[in-house]
Amino acid sequence: MVLKGLTFLTVAQACSEDHPNLMPADVVETPEYSLTVTIHKQVKAMSIFNVSSNIARKALTAAAVLAALSILPASGYSQSRAAGSWQVDDQESEGRVQLRLEDHDRDGSHSSTSYPVPLALLNGLGASQLRGPSSDAHFTLRRDAGTFIFNGRVGSGHGAGQLSFAADPKFSQRLTSRGYGAPDAEQQFQLALFDIGFSLIDELKADAYARPSIDDLVDMGMHGARYDFVHGISQLGYRVHDVAQLVELRDHGVTPAYISGLSSLGYSKLAVDKLLELRDHGVTASYVSAMHDAGYRNLRARDLLELRDHGVNQEFVKTMATMGYVNLSTDDLLTARDHGVTASFAEGFRRLGYTSISLSQLVRLRDHGVTPEFASRARQRAGLAPSVQELIRLRDNGDQD
Repeated sequence: MVLKGLTFLTVAQACSEDHPNLMPADVVETPEYSLTVTIHKQVKAMSIFNVSSNIARKALTAAAVLAALSILPASGYSQSRAAGSWQVDDQESEGRVQLRLEDHDRDGSHSSTSYPVPLALLNGLGASQLRGPSSDAHFTLRRDAGTFIFNGRVGSGHGAGQLSFAADPKFSQRLTSRGYGAPDAEQQFQLALFDIGFSLIDELKADAYARPSIDDLVDMGMHGARYDFVHGISQLGYRVHDVAQLVELRDHGVTPAYISGLSSLGYSKLAVDKLLELRDHGVTASYVSAMHDAGYRNLRARDLLELRDHGVNQEFVKTMATMGYVNLSTDDLLTARDHGVTASFAEGFRRLGYTSISLSQLVRLRDHGVTPEFASRARQRAGLAPSVQELIRLRDNGDQD
């Protein structure tokens, strides 16, 4: 089992008490076995080997530690990188927390990953402790690939501390039994980090996807194409070409919830390409529902796309209706929007006495640059309201006044 960034405090303290020259991260190695002993002073206690006897602790020199663990091969315990850090923020209304993990490599690089996690999955951390006064916190998050170990402090809905990772030694065997190669330490950490486990792997097999590589699985996790997403897509009757297209759907926001939302409004069994197009253009269930409320039902998907692209929304429809322009066709809505005919533009002419002006006349006025201000000045000069045609003639003849 690989211990990623893990602190062997009980053993390290035993060695350091009698051997002050033993430095943090000293490594004792033989051709067959290896052990990294790390002293991390920021973490108060983590008894990995449960060496509690003072006599035993005094007896454990670095060589004795190796002998005590000689039953473990080199693939047993090793430290692959420095410890990371974590932060947690409460989300009371959802029973979840926002977890942020900072992973620090020995080469100086680091990465940050943040995602919501049900509080119930953090074994050893309860809502009362998280929301209470500041206190020491020690809890874990178990994944198929291994367990994250958290040490630090929490309180008032927030927390932070040091992060360690203990890889599951049986994970590799279980993975190879499913036809995959054995993951390296970094891959196993990444699989755990993004919660890629056997539920997803088995779901992909059940859905008849070609077996992805381990790196492909990691990529799926990084993009949020995890078990719930893939299973939800499958339950809705969708099976795409490969896992790369699953990632594409997830990246574009075509989720089971998005598909179900459109389906509930009558847009079911849409092709994958059409779903991607609708989502990319901002045609969501809320947009469709709002257009329904504005009186536009049973529109074709391509009509929705065009309306959304041209900025025709519920608010535009409602404001035009307040000016008396109701039951407009989609073509009328598009024409008005594209030519800049708004409710305020129409209202300006209405205040000047043009109460029965048609939408097509408003479009012509707008196209010729006749504004309510221009019409007002023309009326003052003429002593009466010029006709729409006369306003257009005056403007076309260069009358700027």
